[in-house]
Amino acid sequence: MEAAYQKELLNAGILAQEAERKRMAIELHDSIGGLLSAAKIYVSNVSQELVESQFLLFKEKALQALTENIQEIRTITNDLLPQSLERLGIVSATRGLLEKLEELKQIKIDLQANAEQRFEGDREKALFRVLQELVHNTLKYSEAKNVAIHFQFSDTQLLVQYHDDGQGFDRVAYSQKQDKSYGLKNIERHMAFLNGELNYTTSPGNGVAVSLNLPLNTIRETHENTY
Repeated sequence: MEAAYQKELLNAGILAQEAERKRMAIELHDSIGGLLSAAKIYVSNVSQELVESQFLLFKEKALQALTENIQEIRTITNDLLPQSLERLGIVSATRGLLEKLEELKQIKIDLQANAEQRFEGDREKALFRVLQELVHNTLKYSEAKNVAIHFQFSDTQLLVQYHDDGQGFDRVAYSQKQDKSYGLKNIERHMAFLNGELNYTTSPGNGVAVSLNLPLNTIRETHENTY
């Protein structure tokens, strides 16, 4: 059973990676590719025969397309690896994630943390992917009005509590499904990498509450703070 479970997690990880590659390919093709093509058309139409007003119009359109292209690249790269995660840590990166959720869905957010302890970069990224998956599920399925994430750092461990007041789901029915969510399996895969404990409670109409508990071996600068 353990071998089957590990194989299932591995398969989920591979499928999640392929899904992410597909999503990135579509975004690069549809947004960046389209904007660059537009800029190329405007530049190619510039010639010495153009009157000044036409020249200025093509120049403005080309610059606008390139500016939008730069913004799209920044958005995509930030989704892949938030700069705030690299520079400031998991709490700051999570704040950015929740602010995007609030902007897209007008969801009220509650972020609290007793500190911002830095730990190994790969582990910070893995935890961020877990929280990113939880937020994505809330955005896609839950119809929640409120989302809360609380960080509790100690010298040896980090407890993260996540809660939304959305639709929730039937855990018994879910456990009996043949086609289970790869999002949840991806969370389990990351928590296994973190050597952490994952617990969640949910039921139809009562939202989702998730508890993430992972050991810490802090090796980077610690910022004492309260958010």
